[in-house]
Amino acid sequence: MLAFCASSAAGSPSAATLKLHHTSWTARDGAPAMILSMTQTKDGWLWLGGPTGLYRFDGIQFEQFAPSNAPLLTRNVSVVNAFGDGSLWIGYRTGGAARLQGGRIHNYSERDGLPGRAVWSVEQDGAGRIWAATAQGMYYLENDRWQAPAPSWNLPADWYKTLMRDREGTLWLQGDSGVYFLRPGAAQFAKAPVTSGTGVLFSLPRGEVVSWDATRARFNRLAPAGQQAYPAQWQGLGDPSSLLFDRQGALWVGHKQGIEYRTAAEPFRSVPQERLSGPAVGALFEDREGNVWAATSTGIDRFRSRRLGRIDVPAAAIGAAIMADDEGGAWVGGFHVAASDTGAVRVTPLWPANGTGWADMLTSFARSGDGTLWGGSFGALRRIRGQESGRIALPAAIGNIMINSVVAEPDGGLLAALQRHGLYRRKASGDWEKAGEDGEVNVMARSDASGLWLGYYPGRVVNAAGGKWRSYGPAEGLAIGLVMALHPHGARVWAGGDNGLALFESGRFRQVTGINGETFDGISGIVELENGDLWLNATAGLFRIAGAEIERFKRGPDYRVQYQKLDQLDGLEGSAPRVVPSPSLVLASDGRLWIVRSTGLFRLDPREQLPPSPAQPAIIKTIGPPGEGRALREAVQFAPGVSALQLDYTAPSLAMPERVKFRYRLDGVDTEWQEVGGRRSAFYSNLAPGDYRFRVAASDYNGAWSALHTEARFTIVPTMRQTWWFKLLCGFCLLSAAWLAYRWHIQRMARQMANRLQERVRERERIARELHDTLLQSVQSLILHIHAAVMKLPAQDMLRIQLETALQQADDVVDEGRGRIRELRGEEEGKLGFPDAILAAAARLQPHGASAIELAMRGTPRRLDGVVYQEALAIVVEAIANAYQHAHASRITVELHYGGREFRSTVRDDGAGIPAGILDEGGRQDHWGMRGMAERAARMSGKLTLRSSPAGTEWQLSLPAALAYTRSGDQHSIFR
Repeated sequence: MLAFCASSAAGSPSAATLKLHHTSWTARDGAPAMILSMTQTKDGWLWLGGPTGLYRFDGIQFEQFAPSNAPLLTRNVSVVNAFGDGSLWIGYRTGGAARLQGGRIHNYSERDGLPGRAVWSVEQDGAGRIWAATAQGMYYLENDRWQAPAPSWNLPADWYKTLMRDREGTLWLQGDSGVYFLRPGAAQFAKAPVTSGTGVLFSLPRGEVVSWDATRARFNRLAPAGQQAYPAQWQGLGDPSSLLFDRQGALWVGHKQGIEYRTAAEPFRSVPQERLSGPAVGALFEDREGNVWAATSTGIDRFRSRRLGRIDVPAAAIGAAIMADDEGGAWVGGFHVAASDTGAVRVTPLWPANGTGWADMLTSFARSGDGTLWGGSFGALRRIRGQESGRIALPAAIGNIMINSVVAEPDGGLLAALQRHGLYRRKASGDWEKAGEDGEVNVMARSDASGLWLGYYPGRVVNAAGGKWRSYGPAEGLAIGLVMALHPHGARVWAGGDNGLALFESGRFRQVTGINGETFDGISGIVELENGDLWLNATAGLFRIAGAEIERFKRGPDYRVQYQKLDQLDGLEGSAPRVVPSPSLVLASDGRLWIVRSTGLFRLDPREQLPPSPAQPAIIKTIGPPGEGRALREAVQFAPGVSALQLDYTAPSLAMPERVKFRYRLDGVDTEWQEVGGRRSAFYSNLAPGDYRFRVAASDYNGAWSALHTEARFTIVPTMRQTWWFKLLCGFCLLSAAWLAYRWHIQRMARQMANRLQERVRERERIARELHDTLLQSVQSLILHIHAAVMKLPAQDMLRIQLETALQQADDVVDEGRGRIRELRGEEEGKLGFPDAILAAAARLQPHGASAIELAMRGTPRRLDGVVYQEALAIVVEAIANAYQHAHASRITVELHYGGREFRSTVRDDGAGIPAGILDEGGRQDHWGMRGMAERAARMSGKLTLRSSPAGTEWQLSLPAALAYTRSGDQHSIFR
């Protein structure tokens, strides 16, 4: 941390490293400068006030705060103080005070009874009354108006600057004339019995109340009375700019050139040129998590305890072998290191240092049954017994080579793993012999329960037990790459390496994986505690896997374990060493862990847990379109057209905010919780109008999710096009347009049909004219010529008689032709109605002795269109003719249905029916009756249906009403 370079201004002891975790923020991090006062509100925010305004800090981001309802009276803030009800009281340096709660502010100024002078402190007495210390005396708030205390309060009208309420509820205040206090229930203030002068007041952890007398540079004990002995760390403070007693009773002293941390053992000091955000310390504050905050002239600093403490050892011991002793200390390289509970370290060399080459370097330790300590070194074994130390050379055939690992055997022998030469045994007699399999051994470990374990390069483990050697590799589940750590514990064995951690049980290794895919890479030290917890010294940090998690892993091979990770936030620096030394993590006899890292030696008490994360829900700060967020209110409604939103949230956690993770969920959009790590904003796009509920939750420092979550409800108002009535109107318009299009299509089809029928009518009229003007006129002329010739023959001449008969037949032909011409011109329709025309045609077709047809009508008879009249009549007549001639029917029924939607004519008979072959062919060979009927129906856009069986035949013609009926006296008006 921060190291002393010189003694304090008051002549304090020599400087030493401040053994606390320290973080600085300056302007480049958004931190404000020249802060005069700090406090923490109930929701976890750290509030800072100074001449540049009011700020708040959640551990990650500094924000200059602006109330939602009104501005501050001035940006020049003199004091901030948090009350138990969650409110924040603000004092202004130019006069006035304010109460901030729920983002809304209530300002008090001269018109509310306060003087136009600086408010230096705001506090609450035991009865809940609010007091303000000003440069013109004390004031209290009553009925939302500030009052100067009456003489009965026993308070002189002095300059007051410091207010403090102790744990008993007594209000203490310090002014120019001394210190006064008001006990709960008292009606007036009493003066402290000592002359305390100006300064600040403190309530110590054990209930003591002291004041700082700045004029005499000393502390005065105010309560309990009668105790005048002062600890040594209270002496010789010089002229501090700020003071703080933390909850452990340690004294923090802020100076114009640094900061001191004084305990009963010894003071420490930090130097601004190295670590502090600025030279002058203007304010000190301790939050609920035990962090100490220092406001300097150019930034903010935080000091908190380290879970891991660095042990200062000589440079030669960094990265060297380590082994725990029996007294809570350890051998580290060529030194014995003892560390007290207070952090004091005593380092004793094991032999006089050579100072050159690798002669003093140790890579591994072993301890034999007689207490002899053995160390693996370069080219030799180092033997240490008491104060004696010596080197034992390796066999001459091997020469100088590095010893990777050493292990003591029960019979007094020693195993040494040599680089590139494999395993050798030094017998108790002192002789060397080759042992084990060929290959290079990286690491060794032994236990009485499981025997000797060896890790061979590049990734193989061998077990020697009961005189048998058994090898394990990928086929037996071992897939951790280079094996760098072996830790037998009872019947099970842990193996760590480049690619993670594996557990050996029941003849196989099983890879251990953590949640979120953590593989625990680069393990060179493993310790399993008696409670089952497993500690790993790995590249990324120091990992703890709880014993309960290990048991779950043993029961389920695919289970991913929960874990705890300690890193630089906990005071651990550097990375785990690779291969040497092994192990890099040992358990001392006092239950502490000693950890070797690339940057030095660290110690941890595994019984100490992380500081608890504040037990409070996350806070939703702003909500709105991206870049337009606004403070959250109870009911948030967004204007029509908004579809993208950004929600900013946080969880004020001042000790280790980097460890806090978040998850959120927007009901109706997210199907499950979205875990987003440390990100403190949620983004949504393409949101439809409607009501929404957003929920967010924060984890603690260990990654466990809180059961508490914060929710925000909001509404997106639909645009006119997104409203239900607009969609209904659009649907109605579409249906109306479809109906109109359908009607237009029907009318278009009717016009097309009418045009085709008109063309047919005009064609029939043309044919009729041609027949009348040519054929009939010619035949008539021929008859006249023949008649003239016949008149010249005798009356009784047989030839004349024959010619007159032929002429009569010719006249009949002419009459028939005229009739056909009238039919073509449609002149028959005006003579007979459709039913009468059917009866007339049926009478002509009725054979001798056959029954007349039966005619039935439904609906109101209406006049048919001329063309429809002719075509429909032809179809009906053809059906009647077929019934008489081919079916030999005894009963024929014709039914006419004049409907509002369609016209139907049906002809039924009880004849023999139409043969199946004729039905399949659509008519008889060289007969056109049935085909003609179908063609006529098609020309009218009608539907002709035929049903025939041995019991009779039924013809049904259906026509749309719009085509069948005329609508005026003009028979063709429907087609125009």
